[in-house]
Amino acid sequence: MEEKLIILAGILILFGLFLLERHKRYAMETTIDQLIRELDCFLLTGNANLEESLEEGKAANLRNQLAAAEKQMQHRLRYRENQEKRLNQFMENMAHQMKTSLTALQIRVDLAQIKSSGSEAQAELAECQNCMARLTREVARILECSQLADQKINMKLERCDIRQLILNTVTLLEPLWKKKNVEIALNLPELPKLYLDSYWFSQAVENVVKNAIEHTPAGSSVSITASDRAHSLALEIRDEGPGIPEEELPCLFERFYRGNYGKAGYGIGLSMANDILKAHHGAIQAGNQAEGGARFLLEVPILDGKRPYETVREIVRES
Repeated sequence: MEEKLIILAGILILFGLFLLERHKRYAMETTIDQLIRELDCFLLTGNANLEESLEEGKAANLRNQLAAAEKQMQHRLRYRENQEKRLNQFMENMAHQMKTSLTALQIRVDLAQIKSSGSEAQAELAECQNCMARLTREVARILECSQLADQKINMKLERCDIRQLILNTVTLLEPLWKKKNVEIALNLPELPKLYLDSYWFSQAVENVVKNAIEHTPAGSSVSITASDRAHSLALEIRDEGPGIPEEELPCLFERFYRGNYGKAGYGIGLSMANDILKAHHGAIQAGNQAEGGARFLLEVPILDGKRPYETVREIVRES
């Protein structure tokens, strides 16, 4: 009888230990699932929700490490956002000051042209006017770049014919690609009409195509291919140049980054294209082709009407 009781007690103890182990495992899995949900929330919204735990054990240690990592990452995000705001403010102030000085200089040159009678002086003053016009355009471009990055420009959405928009952009750049003896190869099937800001989206396409023309050698070609991907419209631009150095790819869309690939200009064309695509809830990617040359992919969602764009814009501003 005693042996039976001992065996029964042993079985009960083993069963109890089994249940205890299952409970611990279930509690551990529940804790890890909660950590994953909170970490996903942080990665999606940037809001740190993890609090450090005073408990002991591997799960508590993992929670504390993730909480510390969240706080550090959030600090870096705030620091970067503050840097971006200071840079935008500086650029806008600088651009406005330069515009004021250019306006005053423009008035003085106009007066000098009126008072001047010599043909040589008139020619020099006309050249001054051209230089000031170019400088005014560059200052306006820098100001636009800052306002786009700071989301201060509202996109005026209208139903656009993407195919015609691309054709207009290619025509606008015709003097550039003809002068360099570069062929533009178009593959533009029938495409759905989208609600876009035609001016700004054209600017994004122009910046990327112009960049491709500048980096492809004379006598080669730049290809532009558009495709309807059911939920999004993709525009692929390829050149036959040397390609983009791998170490420069992560920084390619940063403002003022030039590197070896973008050493011409100020380094704002691709960053503006990136900001414009973001304003349309799209994205731009860059890479290299296996056969050589750079490849840019511009993608925007196909949404029905204006309201989806406005809803997303409101959510972004509230967050």
